Amino acid sequence: MTSNITSSSAETAPTPERRKKRQPIIAFGLAVLAVGGIGAAATSAAWTDNTWFSAPAAAATFNLDASLDGKAWSEGTSTTIDGVTTLAVEIPAATFANLLPAQTRTVNLWVRNDSSVDATLGNKVTFKNSTFAAAPTATVSDLAAKLTPAGTDQFTLTITTPADWNASNIGKSGTVVVELNATATAAS
Repeated sequence: MTSNITSSSAETAPTPERRKKRQPIIAFGLAVLAVGGIGAAATSAAWTDNTWFSAPAAAATFNLDASLDGKAWSEGTSTTIDGVTTLAVEIPAATFANLLPAQTRTVNLWVRNDSSVDATLGNKVTFKNSTFAAAPTATVSDLAAKLTPAGTDQFTLTITTPADWNASNIGKSGTVVVELNATATAAS
């Protein structure tokens, strides 16, 4: 018995044209390997060294304290004025009680820079919860423009009523609020 085995797929040998197409690809691959190997060898043979710098970093402290006598310092107690709660140092009520027309009254106040940096100072004086028809004039004078760390300053709050202060102010009142605002600046 004889059988014929035939194959439906013919084996083909690479043609010269295919070999020519593969040669540049193989040559490029070998070149990449050679350059990479030489670069790796050159890199591993070099000496290397590193150095680092470090320094601690910290934010400045910044805080103002107030005083009525220049000796006892405080950030104040919680006080609500016109619905806003803040820390305030209260000036004794008798200081500006029973005001009359053509009066000028003063009180000395102190501020301390309890910070690690300079403080540039500003101020704002207002009347809150006022029932006055015409509120007295309130001003701050002699406030330092700048305080160094741990520096203190004495300044004056002055309340003045005009000579023709209207009778509609009789029995009226308000709260004088002195706001000291400060901006931190680099210590000089």
